Amino acid sequence: MADARALLKAKRQEVRITHPLATYNSAGQLRCTVCGTAVKHASAWEGHLGSKAHRTNVLRLKEEERKREEERAREEARLRAEQARGKRKADDETAGAGGKKAKLVDAASDDEGEDDESGSAYAGIPGQSGGFPADFFSDPSRAPPPKSLSDDEDEDADAAQQKPDVTGEQKKGPVDEEWEEFQKFVLAPDKKEVSHEAFQQATIVAEPVLNVVDAGMPTQGEDEAQVVEEEEDEETKWKRKEQEERELIMDRLMEEEQAQEEADMRAQSLKDRLAALKKKREAARAAKAHTKT
Repeated sequence: MADARALLKAKRQEVRITHPLATYNSAGQLRCTVCGTAVKHASAWEGHLGSKAHRTNVLRLKEEERKREEERAREEARLRAEQARGKRKADDETAGAGGKKAKLVDAASDDEGEDDESGSAYAGIPGQSGGFPADFFSDPSRAPPPKSLSDDEDEDADAAQQKPDVTGEQKKGPVDEEWEEFQKFVLAPDKKEVSHEAFQQATIVAEPVLNVVDAGMPTQGEDEAQVVEEEEDEETKWKRKEQEERELIMDRLMEEEQAQEEADMRAQSLKDRLAALKKKREAARAAKAHTKT
């Protein structure tokens, strides 16, 4: 009997569970990391995996993991949105600097135009003959004849014909062309980026729903566990039932072994007491026989 117990104990020590949710403490006892409970034997591990409490705890752990993933995704989306806003701000600052440069160029062009107009005004002052002062020639007879009104009208007509049409589209300078290229390729928003940011910053709104739990009705965890049980097929149920029966048999063997050990200890104690009584009686008889003699 002792040899059978030793063999059973050695066999239990040899079998170790390598499941991801199984762990061993310093005393070599098997524990479930999800439930936090100890499992007596390695053979009872499969039965523990099929229990309702374990399946409920696994579902709860998966739900917590899903919530953590959603929170991480929202944080990453928020960081990307902040980076996109910083990029748009830098682009706006660059566009403002380009606009100031264009205004300075336009102001310089206006100054040049004003200088040209002032020069032409001085050239057309009456009283001057061919651009010379009135007292330039000592002999007035040698001075060129003054321009008549008809000559002035002819010159004005020729100048009007030679002068380009300023009412049409003005000729664009190199600065204007560079500014248009800058607006086209730098300041134009990226359609893909705008649409992507719009989807990222979208907000989902849902109306609150009152969750009413009737007294005596199963909770959400029990409903999920019941759904998992219904999805098991016949083969899984048969294997689970066989495993539970095997676990019951092992528990009965352990109980019988413990009861046998206790019975052996009680029998040995009775034998020791009986041997002590026999010795005491023999000693009393020997002492009585010695007194008679």
